[in-house]
Amino acid sequence: MSNEVPSFDHDQLAAIAMDLYGIEGEISSLDSYEDQNARIKTPMGSYVLKIANRRWTHEELDLQTRVLNHLNKSAPEVHSPLTLANKEGETMAEVDGFSIRMLTFLEGEILGKAARSPELNHDIGRFMGQFTKAMESFDHPVPESSNDLWNLDNVLACKIHLGDILGEEDRSRIGGFYDRYESNTLPRVGDLRKTIIHNDANEQNLLVAHDNPSRLAGLIDFGDLQRSSHINELAITLAYALLGQDNFESTARQIVKGYAGIITLEEIEREVLFDLMAMRLVQSVTLSSHRAKEFPENTYIVSSQQPARELLKKLESHHWD
Repeated sequence: MSNEVPSFDHDQLAAIAMDLYGIEGEISSLDSYEDQNARIKTPMGSYVLKIANRRWTHEELDLQTRVLNHLNKSAPEVHSPLTLANKEGETMAEVDGFSIRMLTFLEGEILGKAARSPELNHDIGRFMGQFTKAMESFDHPVPESSNDLWNLDNVLACKIHLGDILGEEDRSRIGGFYDRYESNTLPRVGDLRKTIIHNDANEQNLLVAHDNPSRLAGLIDFGDLQRSSHINELAITLAYALLGQDNFESTARQIVKGYAGIITLEEIEREVLFDLMAMRLVQSVTLSSHRAKEFPENTYIVSSQQPARELLKKLESHHWD
C-alpha cells in the first residue's frame, strides 16, 4: 500500500465493514480517481465503503459529511447519499492512517449512459437548481480557495500548463479562450455572488432514475466541494451535459430553463454563463493534458479529453442568441 492511496484487499474491506459498522455482504470495487470505494450489497440494501486518500484533511471530509446531512434534512428532494454512523456513533473512523466512512448507495444509471431527451435536460437544470438553492442555507466556514486549480474562479491559473496540450490547433484554440476570458470575464468575477458548490456535476456523478428516464435520481461524489461563484455550478453542469450532444445549444437552453425555474439568475450571471461553461472545458483539457504529461503510460487521460476538445471547436465560432 502506498503512502497516500489506499489499496485494501477484499478481505480487509470486509473486516473493516464488519468491525466498524456490523455490515456484511457482497463486495465489489467502484472506480475512484484517488480514493478507494467499494459497494457492499446486502439483503437490506447496498452501501458504499469510502476510504480516503491521505491527502484529504479531516476538515475537508467533515465538510462532505455536513453537506450530505444538510441536504438530507433540509432538501430531501435533492437525492444524495446518507452518511452512516459506526458502532461508536461516529461518522468517520481511522484504519492504518486512512479515514473511513460508510454511505448509502444510490441506485440509478449514470447520465453518461442514459438516453437524452428534452425532459431529462430540463430536469438536470431543475435538480441542480434545487441543489444550489439548498446550499444557500448551508452555514459552514469554508474559505474561498485561491490556489485550487479546479475552482473555476481560479481558471486562469491553469494557463501555466497550456504548453502541455497536444496538437497545435487545439492548443491555439484553447489559448484563445484563455485570452478572451482574461479580457472579458475575469474583471467581473469579483462581482459574482458566492456559495458552496458541488463543483463536479458531471456525466458520471448525476444519476438517472431507472423507472423514469426523464428524471434524475440523485447526485454523488462530493469530494470537490468549493466556495466559488454561484453561477459556476450551472456552468459546470452545462459543460459536462453538452458533451456529445449534436444540438448543444438546444440542450443548453433546456437545462438553463430548468435551473432558472428554481434559481433566479442575476443579469451579470446570464452574461458570463456561457463563457464560464467554455472555461470549464478549457480547465478540464488543460489539467488532464498536464496529468497525461506526468503519466504518459495512461493513454486514457488523453483519449478522455476528445469530447471536450470537439465541443470547444464548435463553441469557438458559436454565437449564443
